[in-house]
Amino acid sequence: YILPTQENLDSITRELRKKKKRKQEKKKVEKKEETKEAPPARTRFNTVALHKSSRRNAIRAYVHSDQVVMAGSTLKMRLGEDCLTDDGRRVRKDSPVYGEVRKIDGERVIVEIRTVNVGGNILPFKKEVYSSDAMEGIYVPGNAKAEINKDATTGAVDGTNPQITGGLDMGSQLIAGGVNGVVNATKQAASKNIKKVKVTIKTNYAVFLMEKKEPGES
Repeated sequence: YILPTQENLDSITRELRKKKKRKQEKKKVEKKEETKEAPPARTRFNTVALHKSSRRNAIRAYVHSDQVVMAGSTLKMRLGEDCLTDDGRRVRKDSPVYGEVRKIDGERVIVEIRTVNVGGNILPFKKEVYSSDAMEGIYVPGNAKAEINKDATTGAVDGTNPQITGGLDMGSQLIAGGVNGVVNATKQAASKNIKKVKVTIKTNYAVFLMEKKEPGES
């Protein structure tokens, strides 16, 4: 029986330490692999919700504050959600958007948006404003002034409009011409009254912005 030398013992000890260290490192790697966070499973509910959201054709928004407007006025609104400009740039929720009041038609304020300011860049954002009843325009119930002026204009347009004919003498033609002048003046006055109609739109009035369709588009 030959006793191992000190050199052999040292060599065996070093080898055992190396094996032990390799085992420890292997266990650490395996433990790390097990504790890796798995990606959250996409539930059916979330998938359906995202699918429905991406298919909506309107952007939620709201009126910024109480505002008195008339035809030609600017209406300030804020976005109720993130969206994209016409050229694909992202616009953040709560960003201000401004629309022009095209006209006040009875109980409807027709508003059109053309552009939006995104970080100092004026970008295309052609939208029409709809109310939650899916009809174009902001609903302002009980707009009596608009109804009265609308009726006045309609009456002026539908009023008598005598035509000068060759069968009338000179005096009759002059009278008819004078009547025509009065009717035309009435039309112009009524048209101006329409433009002067003012309505108040309340703060946080919910609206939907839909892509503006160009003439000829279906």
